[in-house]
Amino acid sequence: MRDALASYFNLTLLFFFILLVSGFVALSFNYTKAYRVKNNVLTQIEKYEGHMDNQEMLGKTRDYVKSVGYVVPDSGTIAAEKEGYTCARYNGESLGWCYKKNAPVNEKFTVDIVVFVNINIPIINRVFASFKFFWMTGGTNAISIF
Repeated sequence: MRDALASYFNLTLLFFFILLVSGFVALSFNYTKAYRVKNNVLTQIEKYEGHMDNQEMLGKTRDYVKSVGYVVPDSGTIAAEKEGYTCARYNGESLGWCYKKNAPVNEKFTVDIVVFVNINIPIINRVFASFKFFWMTGGTNAISIF
C-alpha cells in the first residue's frame, strides 16, 4: 500500500509539472503574438499619420491580425473601453486592439495603444481581464498635425 501511495504522489507531481511547463509555453506563444501585433499596429498608425478611421489601415491591420492568429476575448476590449480607450473595428468586427489619442503638444500628438495577451483559459480570461497584467501597451512617435 505504501508503494501505491508513493507512486500516486509521484504521478501527481509529474502532472503538475507538465501543466506548469505547458502553461508557460502557451503564455510565451500568446505574448509573442501580442507583441508582434502591437508593433505592426504602431507601424501602420505612424504610416497613416494617426488617421484611425482610415479603412485601408484598418484592413491591413485586420489581415495581419488574422495571419498571426491573434484572438482576443471581448472581456479585454470591454475593460479597455472602461479605461477610456477606443477599440478598433473593421466592418463591425473587433480587431483586438484599442487606442487613445493624446492631446497635441507643439503641433504634434501621439497615440497610445493596448493589445491583450490571450491565455485561452476562460476562467483566467474572465477573472484577469480587468487587471492590466495581460495588457501590453505601446505608443507611437510624435505625429505632426497638419
